[in-house]
Amino acid sequence: MYVLERNGDVFQVRREKLGQAPGRPPGYPLTGGDRGGRAQRLDVWKSFIDTGVLDDPTLPDGIASSWRRCRDRGVDPLQAKCEIFAPISHIEPQVELYGEIATDVERQVYGQIKDRGLLITVAEASGKIIRTCGSKGVLSQADRLHFGPGAVWSEESVGTNAICLALDDGVPAQVMGEEHFCNSHQTWGCTAAPIFTPFGDLWGCFDLSGPTDADHSQALWLVIGAAREIERQLLRASMTSMENRSRELLATLFGAMPVGVLMVDDDGLVTYANTLAEHMLKSPGGVRGTRADAYFDYAGYALQMEGANANAQSVPLRCTAARGIHAEAIPFIAARSDHRYAIITLQTTAAPRRPAPQAPRTRTSPPSPFDAILHRGRLMADVVEQARHMAKGPGAILLLGETGTGKELFARAIHESSRRADGPFVAVNCGAIPKDLIQSELFGYERGAFTGATDKTRAGKFELADKGTLFLDEISEMPMEMQVNLLRPLEERTVTRVGGKREIEVDFRLITATNRDLSQRLTEGRFREDLYYRINVLALEIPPLRERREDVMLIAEDRCRRLCRESGIPYCGIAPETVRLLEGFDWPGNVRQLVHAMEYAVNMAQGACILPEHLPPQLLSGMGRAALAASPDAAEAGAEARSGADVPDAGALAGGEGCNWRHVDVRGAAARATNAANFDLETMEAQTICAALNYHKGNILQAAKALGIGRNTLYAKLRKIEGRSAASERPAD
Repeated sequence: MYVLERNGDVFQVRREKLGQAPGRPPGYPLTGGDRGGRAQRLDVWKSFIDTGVLDDPTLPDGIASSWRRCRDRGVDPLQAKCEIFAPISHIEPQVELYGEIATDVERQVYGQIKDRGLLITVAEASGKIIRTCGSKGVLSQADRLHFGPGAVWSEESVGTNAICLALDDGVPAQVMGEEHFCNSHQTWGCTAAPIFTPFGDLWGCFDLSGPTDADHSQALWLVIGAAREIERQLLRASMTSMENRSRELLATLFGAMPVGVLMVDDDGLVTYANTLAEHMLKSPGGVRGTRADAYFDYAGYALQMEGANANAQSVPLRCTAARGIHAEAIPFIAARSDHRYAIITLQTTAAPRRPAPQAPRTRTSPPSPFDAILHRGRLMADVVEQARHMAKGPGAILLLGETGTGKELFARAIHESSRRADGPFVAVNCGAIPKDLIQSELFGYERGAFTGATDKTRAGKFELADKGTLFLDEISEMPMEMQVNLLRPLEERTVTRVGGKREIEVDFRLITATNRDLSQRLTEGRFREDLYYRINVLALEIPPLRERREDVMLIAEDRCRRLCRESGIPYCGIAPETVRLLEGFDWPGNVRQLVHAMEYAVNMAQGACILPEHLPPQLLSGMGRAALAASPDAAEAGAEARSGADVPDAGALAGGEGCNWRHVDVRGAAARATNAANFDLETMEAQTICAALNYHKGNILQAAKALGIGRNTLYAKLRKIEGRSAASERPAD
């Protein structure tokens, strides 16, 4: 591969070593290319240059508008090459960033165009070219146009071209041959797609250019794919930068605090200690890497925190390594991780008195609409972050994802996070509307417009979405012959009701969604290209649940808690063997299938711990049964948990959570109490408790409710029964 470089006031072609690019290139296998009619288009151009009159309805609106602006601004249509340059120092930051994030993207695209007679050009937001590369022959031709780094390829500088249109309009653009305003460029064709930062700002564009006789058939889809991939790399670079700054800030903050600070992982090892903490604990070999229980009563704290809320308040911690040190531990769970950590603070002063409990403060800001999208993994976090940034702009959004991944949930969150949040959110399932009613549903109708219409006029979905968001779900299912009806409303933002003549202006943001491969539908002729251009400005792909298994239990437990709360029954947790089954299942129906499965399980369990047999039967067949059988102790654990002689552990259920089991021989204890006493009150109580537990199959919560006592009270009575039974069996001294 060769690159065009700036050397003072001249350009030079330099060969660049090209590494092997893995995988297939980004982009879409669709066709574009020459629009034809070059001689006719040249006559139209000459007439416009001479007279200023443009009379060619086939000329795309964006190009026609650009020609008029160029003429009004005095752009010379006969200029031979670009004459406006920016100092290289002005583009160095963008050049450096592009080199860091887009090398692989560029190599993949080059692998597709090297035999097509095209070259790659990247420009920053104001039109200054930061990189030009490709085959040597094409670069030599580009050199004659000054099509290299530093050249300003804006409309004011070189007239109509794809780079300036993509940057000015914020959408992909293609300009072929005589569609250029300057005649020196009319032997070339160019295709460009804009690149946006994670915050919705324009970063630049990715362009493919070459002589008109080159192969431009794949250019449009290659630049769109490359631009989207560069946007993803910009997002990753931005998040990495923020994480690094956060770590530096925390390190500086902890180092400057007049308090000793340690961080302990879930294995009890100290992973961080500031200078003051090491001085206070007087550890000769350093504190990091040692066990926390060498300095504190950490084992007791860890036991206390089992099953506790990860957002619990700080608790006192006894320091065994030095006197006069007051220590407190604060539990937390690291982002995108299941591991529990603790931050321990040390002070040499007396422990401060705790203030009296206060009423909770009212939130000053509402929760984010994206909070409803439950996730803990990095993959979904990146997707949610992309959606947050997309919500800030006006561009059309295309949501891609399998059935049940939550596309409408994303659409609603984007709407509620946008400037149109106060407006309506109108959702339309394009696959559910009968073919004969699509026009009247979308555009409305005047009274008497057709047989079956009401006597009143009716507004369509486009009108109802005015000042808000229109969500067209399953857009790929709309019949081909009806898709053309969407073009004008999406382009002109006007609709005409069925049977009406008046055009009605509508102002809405468009979000579409599909579970189909639109590129394949385009190839098959089942989806219009011009409609695809309008809906695919910002694309967001939602991953299936099988690719983010770390989120399965988060979603399952949230659904179970909510259903139990709404039904007024206790939530007793999910058994370990059930967890293994849920996390091992592939979930072809994604989140929707998981939510329905947990609703079934909650209804079957009725307040008991959720076991595998409480799940829908289809989950226990095929892959679901295989996942359960993969656990060597699953069958034994399930049978043991279902035994009437097993009851939940008191510590695990102290907060109404979890389902850890231990063996408590209640029947034997009651029988021994009966033999050891003469039907006194304690014996009758033991028999009643035994009967309640037998009836409710060992479920502590339901047994306590039936006995009319609290759960903790029932545990205390069970321990008392066991204690009496054990004492009666001990031999006399």
